[in-house]
Amino acid sequence: MAYANATVSSAARLRAATGVIAIHALVGAGIIAGLTITGAITEDDAGLIAYFNPDPPAPPPPPPEVTPQPNDQALAPVAAPEPPIPLDRSAPITVEPVNPNISNEVVLIPPPRTLEIPGPALVPPTPPAPAITPVAASPRNGPTGWITTNDYARSDLVREREGTAGYRLVIGSDGRVDACEITRSSGHSTLDRNTCRLIESRARFDPATNNRGETTVGTYTGSVTWQIPER
Repeated sequence: MAYANATVSSAARLRAATGVIAIHALVGAGIIAGLTITGAITEDDAGLIAYFNPDPPAPPPPPPEVTPQPNDQALAPVAAPEPPIPLDRSAPITVEPVNPNISNEVVLIPPPRTLEIPGPALVPPTPPAPAITPVAASPRNGPTGWITTNDYARSDLVREREGTAGYRLVIGSDGRVDACEITRSSGHSTLDRNTCRLIESRARFDPATNNRGETTVGTYTGSVTWQIPER
């Protein structure tokens, strides 16, 4: 049986027309809705239509700037000053009589004095004693053997010259006589010269020492009596 030869009823045609109208209405509503969407429409390879998401909504405008209004506060009313307290001046003022036994003189009491007791007198410190006591030069081989009567010169014996010669010696740190001087003359120059000459050649000393025990230069004094022996 062929569809071209089929007989279509009026009710069927009415339903078909109603369906076509509904389809067209849906398509028109879709087109109107699509025009309201912001964005681009592209067609992919499969022929499907893809819609991009719309842009985010714009931020709301800032609120209007509000100018603060001054706070109107009512000022407190100024209170009126209170009237002063009345004083009763009718009552007499009684003054006590002055007691003659009480003196009005001001007496100044001096502060207590501090007694100063003198302390012991300050004594300067005594310098410390040297560790070693210095020692003077002392003869090692005399002095009785330095000059004898055998040392008389022939000219002095002939002329019978006698006398006492005083001398002063300078002793070196080696114990030898470095110098001799006559401090008191015998009265004869030959006897004075022989006195120093013989002592310088014969006398030997233990040298002097200082307070540190070191040998040092010293001095020695003495005298020689020239006297011709009796025959």
